[in-house]
Amino acid sequence: MSPGGRHDLGKVHTLTWTNAEPVPVQCLNGEIFALDLAIQYEIVHLPTDRDRGPYKVSTRGYMHSVQTLDEAEVIAFHWHPGGKSHFTDPHMHLGSTQLNPAGVLSKKHHIPTARMSVEGVLRFSIEQLKVEPLRDNWSSVLSDSEDLFRMWATWTAAPAPDLG
Repeated sequence: MSPGGRHDLGKVHTLTWTNAEPVPVQCLNGEIFALDLAIQYEIVHLPTDRDRGPYKVSTRGYMHSVQTLDEAEVIAFHWHPGGKSHFTDPHMHLGSTQLNPAGVLSKKHHIPTARMSVEGVLRFSIEQLKVEPLRDNWSSVLSDSEDLFRMWATWTAAPAPDLG
């Protein structure tokens, strides 16, 4: 968590896993990937909002990716409305490890998506990439957490597509 990330109002902070180091995860087939999750957020003062106030954490962007152990990107989910590039809507990138050199898409293409929660990225990793979950009740834990996230969301975008 960036300095002041628990109490500074009106400033965008960053929250990452393990000091911004990707976390290795084992797949059921023995393959190992690394998950890299980073969220930008702001603590917002809402003194008149009886349901959400007086304070709310509001997501301001994210950069989530699945990588090989040598840090080659497999897939990435981005939302950087502050202008990291010209494409500021939620999107994903296919890593060059997944692309055919003669293919139409490149890792530079921005493929539009709905906003992706951390839970959505974890569910995609477990269901599609066959990352081995650490607990038997992983699905209900992710669902409960994502339900809370969506309940308090103030944006009105459509929910993330089911990638499962």
